[in-house]
Amino acid sequence: MVRLAYKVWSGIAAGVFVIVALTDLSSSRPPPTPAASIDRAGTDSAVVSPQGPVTPAAPAEAEAGQPGETVQVTSVIDGDTFEVSGGRTVQVLGIDACEPGTYGGDQATESARSQLGGQTVTLVAEPGVNRDRRGHELRYVELATGIDFGEMAVALDHTTVYDGHGAPASYLDDLRSRDDGPQVCTKPRPSSGGGSGGDVNWPSPGDQGLPDGALTGGYCAKKWWC
Repeated sequence: MVRLAYKVWSGIAAGVFVIVALTDLSSSRPPPTPAASIDRAGTDSAVVSPQGPVTPAAPAEAEAGQPGETVQVTSVIDGDTFEVSGGRTVQVLGIDACEPGTYGGDQATESARSQLGGQTVTLVAEPGVNRDRRGHELRYVELATGIDFGEMAVALDHTTVYDGHGAPASYLDDLRSRDDGPQVCTKPRPSSGGGSGGDVNWPSPGDQGLPDGALTGGYCAKKWWC
Protein backbone atom coordinates (compact mmCIF):
# COMPACT_ATOMS: atom_id res chain seq x y z
CA MET A 1 0.00 0.00 0.00
CA VAL A 2 2.79 2.36 0.89
CA ARG A 3 4.57 1.50 -2.34
CA LEU A 4 1.46 2.30 -4.39
CA ALA A 5 1.07 5.70 -2.77
CA TYR A 6 4.68 6.50 -3.47
CA LYS A 7 4.25 5.76 -7.19
CA VAL A 8 1.17 8.02 -7.40
CA TRP A 9 2.86 11.00 -5.78
CA SER A 10 5.97 10.50 -7.94
CA GLY A 11 3.85 10.67 -11.10
CA ILE A 12 2.09 13.82 -9.93
CA ALA A 13 5.38 15.53 -9.12
CA ALA A 14 6.84 14.64 -12.51
CA GLY A 15 3.81 16.09 -14.31
CA VAL A 16 4.04 19.33 -12.36
CA PHE A 17 7.74 19.62 -13.21
CA VAL A 18 7.08 19.22 -16.91
CA ILE A 19 4.35 21.91 -16.87
CA VAL A 20 6.60 24.38 -15.03
CA ALA A 21 9.47 23.73 -17.44
CA LEU A 22 7.31 24.32 -20.51
CA THR A 23 5.96 27.57 -19.03
CA ASP A 24 9.46 28.92 -18.35
CA LEU A 25 10.64 27.98 -21.82
CA SER A 26 7.77 29.80 -23.57
CA SER A 27 8.21 32.97 -21.50
CA SER A 28 11.95 33.17 -22.30
CA ARG A 29 11.42 33.36 -26.10
CA PRO A 30 11.84 36.89 -27.68
CA PRO A 31 8.71 38.52 -29.12
CA PRO A 32 8.24 38.03 -32.88
CA THR A 33 9.64 40.76 -35.13
CA PRO A 34 7.02 42.53 -37.33
CA ALA A 35 7.45 41.86 -41.03
CA ALA A 36 7.49 45.53 -41.97
CA SER A 37 6.16 48.86 -40.84
CA ILE A 38 5.80 52.16 -42.70
CA ASP A 39 5.82 55.55 -41.07
CA ARG A 40 3.00 57.38 -42.94
CA ALA A 41 3.65 60.65 -41.14
CA GLY A 42 5.72 61.81 -44.11
CA THR A 43 6.34 60.67 -47.65
CA ASP A 44 10.13 60.59 -47.21
CA SER A 45 10.14 58.04 -44.30
CA ALA A 46 12.13 54.85 -44.89
CA VAL A 47 10.54 51.41 -44.93
CA VAL A 48 11.59 49.16 -42.00
CA SER A 49 12.05 45.50 -42.89
CA PRO A 50 13.84 42.51 -41.38
CA GLN A 51 16.73 43.18 -43.80
CA GLY A 52 17.19 46.77 -42.58
CA PRO A 53 15.96 50.24 -43.72
CA VAL A 54 15.14 50.64 -47.42
CA THR A 55 15.19 54.04 -49.18
CA PRO A 56 11.93 54.68 -51.08
CA ALA A 57 12.27 54.64 -54.85
CA ALA A 58 12.14 58.03 -56.54
CA PRO A 59 8.93 58.67 -58.53
CA ALA A 60 9.26 58.20 -62.28
CA GLU A 61 9.79 61.47 -64.13
CA ALA A 62 7.31 62.41 -66.84
CA GLU A 63 8.67 62.47 -70.34
CA ALA A 64 9.65 66.03 -71.17
CA GLY A 65 8.82 67.61 -74.52
CA GLN A 66 11.43 69.09 -76.76
CA PRO A 67 12.88 72.06 -74.89
CA GLY A 68 13.32 75.37 -76.65
CA GLU A 69 16.63 77.22 -76.78
CA THR A 70 16.53 80.99 -76.47
CA VAL A 71 19.12 82.74 -78.66
CA GLN A 72 19.76 86.14 -80.19
CA VAL A 73 19.86 86.61 -83.94
CA THR A 74 23.09 88.34 -84.99
CA SER A 75 22.55 88.52 -88.76
CA VAL A 76 20.05 87.48 -91.43
CA ILE A 77 21.47 85.69 -94.48
CA ASP A 78 18.30 85.24 -96.51
CA GLY A 79 14.60 84.59 -96.13
CA ASP A 80 15.03 81.27 -94.33
CA THR A 81 18.59 81.33 -92.96
CA PHE A 82 20.19 83.38 -90.21
CA GLU A 83 23.04 83.39 -87.71
CA VAL A 84 22.81 83.41 -83.92
CA SER A 85 25.26 84.14 -81.14
CA GLY A 86 28.21 81.78 -81.13
CA GLY A 87 28.58 81.83 -84.91
CA ARG A 88 25.92 79.17 -85.48
CA THR A 89 23.85 79.18 -88.67
CA VAL A 90 20.18 78.19 -88.49
CA GLN A 91 17.97 77.03 -91.35
CA VAL A 92 14.24 77.39 -90.69
CA LEU A 93 12.69 73.93 -90.84
CA GLY A 94 9.89 73.31 -93.32
CA ILE A 95 10.18 76.35 -95.61
CA ASP A 96 12.19 77.56 -98.61
CA ALA A 97 12.53 81.22 -99.63
CA CYS A 98 13.60 82.61 -103.00
CA GLU A 99 17.36 83.05 -103.34
CA PRO A 100 18.93 86.48 -102.77
CA GLY A 101 19.58 88.34 -106.01
CA THR A 102 16.11 87.60 -107.33
CA TYR A 103 13.21 89.97 -106.82
CA GLY A 104 11.43 87.55 -104.48
CA GLY A 105 14.65 86.59 -102.72
CA ASP A 106 15.49 90.20 -101.88
CA GLN A 107 11.97 90.69 -100.58
CA ALA A 108 12.22 87.53 -98.48
CA THR A 109 15.53 88.66 -97.00
CA GLU A 110 14.15 92.06 -96.08
CA SER A 111 11.08 90.47 -94.54
CA ALA A 112 13.20 88.08 -92.46
CA ARG A 113 15.50 90.92 -91.43
CA SER A 114 12.56 92.99 -90.18
CA GLN A 115 11.24 90.06 -88.11
CA LEU A 116 14.46 88.42 -86.90
CA GLY A 117 17.30 90.94 -87.06
CA GLY A 118 18.72 91.51 -83.57
CA GLN A 119 15.75 89.76 -81.97
CA THR A 120 15.62 87.06 -79.32
CA VAL A 121 13.96 83.91 -80.68
CA THR A 122 13.34 80.38 -79.50
CA LEU A 123 14.78 77.46 -81.46
CA VAL A 124 13.04 74.10 -81.19
CA ALA A 125 14.55 70.91 -82.59
CA GLU A 126 12.60 68.16 -84.31
CA PRO A 127 13.50 64.72 -82.84
CA GLY A 128 15.93 62.95 -85.13
CA VAL A 129 16.59 66.05 -87.25
CA ASN A 130 19.70 68.12 -86.65
CA ARG A 131 21.54 69.63 -89.65
CA ASP A 132 21.20 70.00 -93.40
CA ARG A 133 23.88 69.02 -95.92
CA ARG A 134 25.56 72.42 -95.48
CA GLY A 135 25.87 71.95 -91.74
CA HIS A 136 23.16 74.44 -90.84
CA GLU A 137 21.08 73.64 -87.78
CA LEU A 138 17.50 72.77 -88.73
CA ARG A 139 15.08 74.31 -86.25
CA TYR A 140 11.57 75.58 -85.80
CA VAL A 141 11.76 79.29 -84.99
CA GLU A 142 9.40 80.99 -82.57
CA LEU A 143 9.36 84.77 -82.36
CA ALA A 144 9.19 86.63 -79.05
CA THR A 145 5.49 87.20 -79.75
CA GLY A 146 4.91 83.43 -79.83
CA ILE A 147 4.35 83.33 -83.60
CA ASP A 148 5.96 80.53 -85.61
CA PHE A 149 8.20 82.19 -88.18
CA GLY A 150 7.72 79.42 -90.75
CA GLU A 151 3.94 79.71 -90.57
CA MET A 152 4.17 83.46 -91.04
CA ALA A 153 6.71 83.40 -93.90
CA VAL A 154 4.98 80.72 -95.97
CA ALA A 155 1.93 82.93 -96.39
CA LEU A 156 4.02 85.31 -98.57
CA ASP A 157 4.68 84.82 -102.30
CA HIS A 158 8.46 84.54 -101.94
CA THR A 159 8.37 81.54 -99.58
CA THR A 160 6.98 78.02 -100.01
CA VAL A 161 6.83 74.69 -98.19
CA TYR A 162 9.93 72.48 -98.27
CA ASP A 163 9.69 68.82 -97.25
CA GLY A 164 13.31 67.76 -97.77
CA HIS A 165 14.64 68.41 -94.27
CA GLY A 166 12.64 65.93 -92.22
CA ALA A 167 9.78 68.03 -90.87
CA PRO A 168 6.80 65.80 -89.98
CA ALA A 169 3.88 65.53 -92.38
CA SER A 170 1.48 67.13 -89.89
CA TYR A 171 3.56 70.30 -89.73
CA LEU A 172 4.04 70.43 -93.49
CA ASP A 173 0.29 70.04 -94.01
CA ASP A 174 -0.29 72.96 -91.67
CA LEU A 175 2.19 75.07 -93.67
CA ARG A 176 0.49 74.15 -96.95
CA SER A 177 -2.84 75.25 -95.54
CA ARG A 178 -1.31 78.70 -94.97
CA ASP A 179 0.41 78.90 -98.37
CA ASP A 180 -2.10 80.66 -100.62
CA GLY A 181 -0.28 80.44 -103.93
CA PRO A 182 2.80 79.34 -105.89
CA GLN A 183 6.22 80.73 -105.05
CA VAL A 184 7.09 83.78 -107.16
CA CYS A 185 10.73 84.85 -107.33
CA THR A 186 10.65 87.02 -110.46
CA LYS A 187 9.58 90.64 -110.58
CA PRO A 188 5.91 91.06 -111.53
CA ARG A 189 5.25 92.45 -115.01
CA PRO A 190 4.27 96.13 -114.98
CA SER A 191 0.60 96.97 -115.27
CA SER A 192 -0.65 97.97 -118.75
CA GLY A 193 -2.59 100.87 -117.26
CA GLY A 194 -1.27 104.46 -117.35
CA GLY A 195 -0.89 106.82 -114.48
CA SER A 196 -4.50 107.90 -114.73
CA GLY A 197 -5.67 104.31 -114.82
CA GLY A 198 -6.73 104.43 -118.50
CA ASP A 199 -5.36 102.54 -121.49
CA VAL A 200 -2.32 103.73 -123.39
CA ASN A 201 -3.28 105.15 -126.83
CA TRP A 202 -0.74 103.34 -128.98
CA PRO A 203 -0.42 104.42 -132.68
CA SER A 204 -2.53 102.34 -135.01
CA PRO A 205 -0.73 99.92 -137.39
CA GLY A 206 0.21 101.33 -140.81
CA ASP A 207 1.01 105.00 -140.36
CA GLN A 208 2.46 104.68 -136.81
CA GLY A 209 1.12 108.17 -136.08
CA LEU A 210 3.34 109.97 -138.57
CA PRO A 211 1.97 113.28 -139.83
CA ASP A 212 2.39 112.51 -143.53
CA GLY A 213 0.33 109.36 -143.66
CA ALA A 214 1.24 105.75 -144.31
CA LEU A 215 4.85 104.60 -144.45
CA THR A 216 4.25 103.26 -147.95
CA GLY A 217 3.59 106.69 -149.37
CA GLY A 218 4.21 110.39 -148.84
CA TYR A 219 7.35 112.13 -147.75
CA CYS A 220 8.55 109.60 -145.12
CA ALA A 221 8.48 106.70 -147.57
CA LYS A 222 11.27 108.39 -149.55
CA LYS A 223 13.66 108.73 -146.56
CA TRP A 224 15.99 105.94 -145.43
CA TRP A 225 15.40 106.59 -141.71
CA CYS A 226 11.62 106.05 -141.85
